Amino acid sequence: MSDPLKVAVVGLGRWGNTLASYIERTPGMKITTCFTRTPEKRKAFREKFSCGEEASYEAVVRHPEVDAVVIAAPNNKHAELAMAAAEQGKHVFVDKPIAASLPDAQKMIRACEDAGVTLAVGASSRWLRGHRLFKQLLDEGTIGTLAMAETNYSNDRGLHYTPDNWQWYKEGSPGGPLLQVAIHQVDNLLYLYGPIKRASAAFSKVKTKSEIPDVSVVWFEFESGLLGTLGTSFISPRTPNGRYTYFMNAYGDEANLYHDRWEGIKILRKDGEKREEIPYEEYPRQDYLIEEFKDFEGAVREGRPPEVGGAEGLHVLASVWAAMRSWERGEPVEVAEVLEEDE
Repeated sequence: MSDPLKVAVVGLGRWGNTLASYIERTPGMKITTCFTRTPEKRKAFREKFSCGEEASYEAVVRHPEVDAVVIAAPNNKHAELAMAAAEQGKHVFVDKPIAASLPDAQKMIRACEDAGVTLAVGASSRWLRGHRLFKQLLDEGTIGTLAMAETNYSNDRGLHYTPDNWQWYKEGSPGGPLLQVAIHQVDNLLYLYGPIKRASAAFSKVKTKSEIPDVSVVWFEFESGLLGTLGTSFISPRTPNGRYTYFMNAYGDEANLYHDRWEGIKILRKDGEKREEIPYEEYPRQDYLIEEFKDFEGAVREGRPPEVGGAEGLHVLASVWAAMRSWERGEPVEVAEVLEEDE
């Protein structure tokens, strides 16, 4: 059996700790060391995950026992961290979005390609078993001719940001909830329905005090001709057990599919008297973050592209930026256009 893929975790906040807890449980991976600028956070992480710690990022990327870097740092730091890792021959796993800006994303993709290292983007939501089953039903033709897609990802996170959080600022999180959480649904739209051609959008500031908007509605036209909508809000309540708004629906001429992350999938068939429910118990359970890391580890070992690599991450980010440019200009914007503008 080959040695485990040895990784360094960079960015040790809430999500960095969450990712680390799943890396620990992923066959073929091991946390070797970590880095963040705050010594107290490094110490706590080191003790929690029984790994080393580094006093600088340069020490991380030059560490002889590090094969790959897992980046959970602020969005606008992804590119410089990824490029420094690639220059030292380290593989890169970067949490979504691939970067905050398109030029940064394109630079880090080129750097990883030039260095011959794997670049994977943490679009973890597509690994949820509900989305895997949803795609299976679509591929089987369950709904007949696909007519429209509809999705939403909303929570109350924007109400809790303060100026101490990088998400408070437009530089770190342009587009607010669209870039920060609903980008998962943009990736799911790509996964389920294919490339996006153009976007139209509106943004609003309803209640929060930060620099970012807190509500957005986006209309997408896909390369296939399919039309879809995405809604997202940073002021929507959660249930007492922490559940937030998260759904993906597809409408066809034979049936409609309704996927709620918390309740499972329901099918309304043509002439059906009620919705059919598909209990999650009938679909193999999987830890979606472990599945994501297994794909990354496999891509590194097998020399193949990961399921979500630079190209997919760039397309999703370009779709978000097309939506933001659309709001600025008051007209639909092509995804290809924003890519050309920012090269």
